[in-house]
Amino acid sequence: MKLYKVDAIVLRSIECGNGDKLLVIFSREHGKMKVMAHGVTKPSSRKRGSVQPFTYTKFLIHRGRELDSVSQCEGIEMFPFLRADLGIISYASYLAELVQCLIPEGEQNEPLFRLLLETMRLMKEREAEILTRSFELKAAGLMGYLPVLEACAHCGEPPAGSLFFSAETGGVLCEACGAGDPRAVPVSRGMVETLKALLNWPQDRLRQLKISPADRKRIKTLLYDYLKYYLERDLKSASFINRFAEEP
Repeated sequence: MKLYKVDAIVLRSIECGNGDKLLVIFSREHGKMKVMAHGVTKPSSRKRGSVQPFTYTKFLIHRGRELDSVSQCEGIEMFPFLRADLGIISYASYLAELVQCLIPEGEQNEPLFRLLLETMRLMKEREAEILTRSFELKAAGLMGYLPVLEACAHCGEPPAGSLFFSAETGGVLCEACGAGDPRAVPVSRGMVETLKALLNWPQDRLRQLKISPADRKRIKTLLYDYLKYYLERDLKSASFINRFAEEP
């Protein structure tokens, strides 16, 4: 069939000239896709609002020889609050970039799609930072990168004594294993329990989680280093978040 329908979240849009945009979308049906949207930047285009980043849109796609194109589209949820606050924009951009890095093109992953959509919805009322930390852990788990938190990632025994975390080894280390790993970083038991809560609690319950500013900063660094190790790349949006957080 030359035409097919998808419900998708717009992750990125790239100007191509002549009013065209290349869209990177994450669809419920086909996973990550690249499609061309012709003429959408023109003032007369009815598609303009529905192809903006962080928009949940119903697309009618025309199958092409090399690249599929948008035949029709209608916004389902526009999420205007994601564009109204610089802090929330930075977290939404980070989630979009993380999804682009995590999932190969054309690979369906409906649990990850639902997680992204729910997280975007909840950013209107709850802390974007904690939602993002939880998304990092849950998304890593859905893609097979879940860190080991219940046992020592090296020896498999219940973690005893002082605890460490190693991205290279894949999670929490006991005192004996952590002492022998020069790249492992010390973590408190409270921080490990917080990581478990971020992983296991539903997204809509996370506002009940109390995390000190110091632990927030350490967890952010720990999870980013963990993801960077497995993705083998830096994420540009994370640098923007850090710069924004440091401004008065």
